[in-house]
Amino acid sequence: MNMISLLVELKDRHCVVVGGGKIAYRKVMMLLEEEAKVTVISPKACSEIEELSKGEKIKLIQRKAVEEDFSHAFLTIAATNEVEENRRITQRLKSISLVNDASAYEEGNCQIPASFKKGRLHLSVSTNGASPKLAKRMKEVWQEKYDDNYIAYIDFLYEVRNLLKQKSLPPEVSHAILEEILDNAYKDSGELRHIYYEKLLNL
Repeated sequence: MNMISLLVELKDRHCVVVGGGKIAYRKVMMLLEEEAKVTVISPKACSEIEELSKGEKIKLIQRKAVEEDFSHAFLTIAATNEVEENRRITQRLKSISLVNDASAYEEGNCQIPASFKKGRLHLSVSTNGASPKLAKRMKEVWQEKYDDNYIAYIDFLYEVRNLLKQKSLPPEVSHAILEEILDNAYKDSGELRHIYYEKLLNL
């Protein structure tokens, strides 16, 4: 399957999760972390999903999904415990909107990879269905490697890049600066970052 990796903003987007079990719950939590507006459709729902509904974190519709449920969905995740039902939903929607089949990655037109965030840093990995366990393991490696220090460091990279956009420096000078600040010394020292940024302000 040929796919391109994209980051998609889901804040305030209408997302539908079909299914009420533990897998559906994990998908719901992922969407809520991105501040999406989530509707869950399932005749039965696990206690965690019911609690989210009672707390008005999501909208829960306790019945089988019908075509009208997807008319305004930006993203639909088919996560029932019935493979054929997931496939039916996916085949219906894949030509008109974003749809993910939680039971068969190749059925939908988008995947939800294992991902890791640390401030502005966002890493994701997919094995195209070959081994979700490997993708999870790689995510765990990232979690150990990229600690909280990266939050301030990447903010520094962002601020320097924005500052250079405001200055009329020769391209080769800007390029050299952006290369220099990739040195680990800037990652490891907040004081060095501050001194360097102040120097750039006076260029």
